Amino acid sequence: MVDLEWKSKMLNSNISPKSPKLSLPLPTFHLPLPLTPNDITTASSTLCTTYENYLHLPHLQTFWYSSTFPNWANEPIIKPALTALEITFRLITTVLSDPRSYINKREWTRRIESIAKSQIHVIALLCDDEEQNTDTCGKAPINELNKIYQDQFRSYSEQSLLPKLATWQKSKQIAQRLFSTVESEMMTCSYTLGLGEQNFNGKPILRYDDVCKPNFIHSLETTPFDHIGNHENRILHATHQIFESWTRAARVLLDRVNDSIDNKTFEKAASEIYAVERIWKILTEIEDLHMMMDPEDFLKLKKQLRIGTRTMNEVNEMNENHETVPFCFRSKEFVTITKMCRDLKQKVPEILEVEVDPTGGPGVMEEAMKVYSERKEFEKVHLLQGLQGIEIEMKRFFYGYKQVLVVMMGSSEMNLECLSRIFLEPTWFPSLDAAKTFLGYYWENSENGRNTW
Repeated sequence: MVDLEWKSKMLNSNISPKSPKLSLPLPTFHLPLPLTPNDITTASSTLCTTYENYLHLPHLQTFWYSSTFPNWANEPIIKPALTALEITFRLITTVLSDPRSYINKREWTRRIESIAKSQIHVIALLCDDEEQNTDTCGKAPINELNKIYQDQFRSYSEQSLLPKLATWQKSKQIAQRLFSTVESEMMTCSYTLGLGEQNFNGKPILRYDDVCKPNFIHSLETTPFDHIGNHENRILHATHQIFESWTRAARVLLDRVNDSIDNKTFEKAASEIYAVERIWKILTEIEDLHMMMDPEDFLKLKKQLRIGTRTMNEVNEMNENHETVPFCFRSKEFVTITKMCRDLKQKVPEILEVEVDPTGGPGVMEEAMKVYSERKEFEKVHLLQGLQGIEIEMKRFFYGYKQVLVVMMGSSEMNLECLSRIFLEPTWFPSLDAAKTFLGYYWENSENGRNTW
């Protein structure tokens, strides 16, 4: 057990408080500019609106916000998640149908398949967590298998593209592997997705077509720039539709995290936090797809879509701040979840049930040390670890995003200093960092911790 009376014992000990052994120098970060809460802002309303119309976001958002199953608590999350998965199936079709002989279709399909599997994993996780909760268990819209056979309905989706991919020679093997992924990932859930997987256990099947509405989703495949004849257009369009779908799911999850922390249901909050962390991983995978685009076709598309065009307000802003707003900040939902993730640091005192000392005292740190060492409230430890996991994944996303932009558009294309400030800023959780630092120091210097490997 860690000695939490370390302060009084240090005062009475013979060790000088100025001893080098007790000196714990803090790392120094040389940031280009100080980070302020207002650094993460959306682009101009004109560019945001253009971006949303290009992706048909108003139509998608109307669909996501609608409630078809009022008793199903997970509908606001599963609906955009399944939307992203269905668009991913369409992206496989788009790439395999691409007539260009110079693109790397093999690597394209490998990466898209990997993203599809990551999405299936998170969807299964969300479904399983819902079924484990006694308040939400049994509310998902499903059909029993015996009723399907009795009424002679198909036991899988009639509208999804995945069963169709299984009948196409080019995509047959990909579809079979995805069927296996669905079967294995949904194994612990009381029902399955109904995409054509084997369903060896004869479990009930989610009403996929009623929840996801694949025909509606695929009706939004067209773009306002189809006439330009650039094959990267459809790929870019689908990629960002998938991205926006997951940012919507993350937004709903983050709202739930805040509610769960306020209600002190920390185990539920930890489960939701880990789901958000996995969504950040998916967002990073999605952005990495840009690396597979043909450089010349992409730069030509950038010009055709006027991605680099700035309004007068943005030019003035650039002149004042010496930087431009990154393209990802044209997504209002993405900016929102970025801010919400960073604001989670304000929840730490509430989780530890301690008031913040206005004079800067170590109260939060001491309580964190107590929680870590005693392990009586392990759900708090899980939640705190999850919060720091989100910080890691979000900073990793922005670091990777900056590198992708540089590789795809050139290092002199734009000033992306604001992205650097996000992933270079000091830890969001200094009290947790200090608690682990002192715990580490204790075990390094305690009698029980002197055994070496």
